[in-house]
Amino acid sequence: MKYIILFQLLLLTAIANAQNGNKPNILIIMTDQQTAEAMSIAGNKELNTPAMDKLANNGIRFTKAYCAQPLCTPSRTAIFSGKMPFETGFVGNAPEKDGQWPDSLLMMGKIFQNGGYQTGYVGKWHLPLPATKISQHGFEYIQNTNFLDYNDAGTPAYCARFIKENKDKPFLLVASFLNPHDICEWARGESLKMDLLADAPPADQCPPLPANWKIPANEPQIVREQQKKVGLRTYPSVNYSPEKWRQYRWAYNRLVEKVDGYIEMVLASLKKYGVEKNTIIIFTADHGDGYAGHSWNQKQILYEEASKVPFIISKLGEWKGRTDDMLVCNGTDMIPTICGLAGIQKPRYLKGIDISKKLAEPNKNLRDTLVIETDFADNEDLLGINGRAVITKDFKYIVYNKGEQKEQLFDLTKDPGEMNNLAVNAAYKKKLITMRAYLKQWCKTNGDQFTAGL
Repeated sequence: MKYIILFQLLLLTAIANAQNGNKPNILIIMTDQQTAEAMSIAGNKELNTPAMDKLANNGIRFTKAYCAQPLCTPSRTAIFSGKMPFETGFVGNAPEKDGQWPDSLLMMGKIFQNGGYQTGYVGKWHLPLPATKISQHGFEYIQNTNFLDYNDAGTPAYCARFIKENKDKPFLLVASFLNPHDICEWARGESLKMDLLADAPPADQCPPLPANWKIPANEPQIVREQQKKVGLRTYPSVNYSPEKWRQYRWAYNRLVEKVDGYIEMVLASLKKYGVEKNTIIIFTADHGDGYAGHSWNQKQILYEEASKVPFIISKLGEWKGRTDDMLVCNGTDMIPTICGLAGIQKPRYLKGIDISKKLAEPNKNLRDTLVIETDFADNEDLLGINGRAVITKDFKYIVYNKGEQKEQLFDLTKDPGEMNNLAVNAAYKKKLITMRAYLKQWCKTNGDQFTAGL
């Protein structure tokens, strides 16, 4: 209890300082395709992530954080605009092409540039406007973003240079890493983009299969049908044996460990240049990975492994670690939260939550229900198959727009692996109707045209 009181005092002081002009630095560290459970601090004994654990031990780890949509461009667009993909229209992967991003939609970099911050972005971009369009996105220092040239190993050095050059001014820096996304190349048997991995050991020396590795009964047929449409390049795991899935998990864990090492290098630069104590760090990922749950690799699906992400807010050496189970959407909540921490006015049209209010008052309830989305695609080609998930403290309702069996309902407390579809259980008919009604009203209120014809 004394740690919570101390933390509240430190946080309230930080927010007051920001409002009085003594603004904190903001460092956003983002990985790609990292599921929330792929950290040793989350209880995963099959890998070791000391840098991520350090962030959690010096801050708040939100255990129920989700992406807006489990696919790269839609999720990143949400994070850097604060709006859901269905609102921006970026529901599939999109090229870095000028003229797509509306001038009326402010990007994170521009918001902080206007707020008096030095702004920097290093690493994977994958946003639907050119990284060179600084006048629009607002990140004045932008490095290592070219898809053909960037490398996770170079990102810490470019971050260090930015920190060194701006150590006497308030700054916003994004450190965007690709891994563990290289698991896609590993699964296809291709060369990895970022780092080399040794050959996977025999399956009996690899992590065990998750309890939910089998395809569950009463699953909407459309999610497996779209795998066949897209083909083995995206879903090479369709015919995986249990042994291959164990090797997949081994490789994925090693990629997470590699990116954790690069994260530690970025954290070391904060200390080296004397800004550690005045820097608030947010660690997250653009989306998760199937991680063998439900025999799924890749993302896009609305199961927990693909849609749930790490989300940690930290101040090294200043805050004590704790967890919080409030529902978070890193897409809609990121900009309101960092604006709150920095004392900057967020754009009025944003509907996300300023989580800094929750940090100062741990018992404050800011959200009890969250809606996220998906739109299945073959890279940039949309398949016309989309869905929504309604998530509460205990339940999760998933519905897709096509197929005979469209719905899933899970009790996440009793069935965290999402294997028992209660949508076909008559005893849960009332709960199913309630969740349907909530989604219908939410779509109407928020201008979401999604309909499953229910």
